[in-house]
Amino acid sequence: MKLIRYSYKLIDYPGMDNWILNEIELQNFNLIVGKNATGKSRALIVVSAFANMITQANPVYTGNWEFTFINENQDEIYYNIINRFSKPIKETIRINNNLLLERNDDIAKLFSKIKNDFDMISPPDKKLVLHVRRDKKEYPFLEDIVEWAEKTHSFKFGQVHPNSFIGNNRDEKRHKTIEDVPALIENLSDSSKTEVMDEINSIGYAIENIYAEKESGEDIFYVKERKMKHAFRQNLLSQGMLRAISLIVFIHYLIDKNTADTIIVDDICEGLDYERATKLGSLIFEKFQDSGVQFIVSSNDSFLMDVINIRCWNILVREDNHIKAYNYKNSKDKFDNFKYSGLSNFDLFSSDYLD
Repeated sequence: MKLIRYSYKLIDYPGMDNWILNEIELQNFNLIVGKNATGKSRALIVVSAFANMITQANPVYTGNWEFTFINENQDEIYYNIINRFSKPIKETIRINNNLLLERNDDIAKLFSKIKNDFDMISPPDKKLVLHVRRDKKEYPFLEDIVEWAEKTHSFKFGQVHPNSFIGNNRDEKRHKTIEDVPALIENLSDSSKTEVMDEINSIGYAIENIYAEKESGEDIFYVKERKMKHAFRQNLLSQGMLRAISLIVFIHYLIDKNTADTIIVDDICEGLDYERATKLGSLIFEKFQDSGVQFIVSSNDSFLMDVINIRCWNILVREDNHIKAYNYKNSKDKFDNFKYSGLSNFDLFSSDYLD
């Protein structure tokens, strides 16, 4: 299942200004761009937070969440959660505009596929309906949403450093994250490990092996370069090399294990030079866009922008507490006409063309 659009509003919360993220349209590969402090990272956090609320990794956060998905049958599933300060949770689910869940105050009516009628339930105040009432035959639409959430993974590219991987011996049932990369290396299939090394080399490095070893109970990974006698321990790698290897390993593991519908990467290519930023961006855009996994990534890197088709962009513009996204769907004429301007992709972002 894929997320095709979403929006978020935080309104009337004591001690905080209202904050409104207007609707963002998504496709299979998505690049979120915007000037500093326009809300790029927050736009990605909204998606991660929504998934975490559904899996109960986090509580139900305050706000008005509107998310629309498309499933394998090409049905549109609309899910709206409204959780306002000191007020009961409201929920609505529609499929192709047909109401399947409506929750107001203490009562929720939930459509049963088996009964072909609505059940009336009273869910706990701080729980969503899908937290307390699940049955894959009776409420299959709830399972679609839960599976999407369980297969949504985030990666903060710009925050990866050697110590990111220390302290990774945790519950095997939880989501895999960037902190697990050393252990994930050893869980790759042989073919994926070969592909990982080929891809790392294709973006400008020269390695012949990557592997992990246990040290004081921790998984530590090593990289052996072709012309070097000894392998480098992770703390001796350059920041850019460490981040690029980690991202490629992470993606391959998730695809290998079929545990990803959505991969979110914040500040992709942060810290990489021109050659490696453009090659890594092209690699992910070209190789993985047909993998069945949806990518939602953010960046202000001009190198990366110039190799990613502008039809994949969402350009965020902030006016006070409102954030609006310009994309190919809502600004088609402007995006189409831009290609005749002779300017680079980056100029679409940096100029006042959209204004």
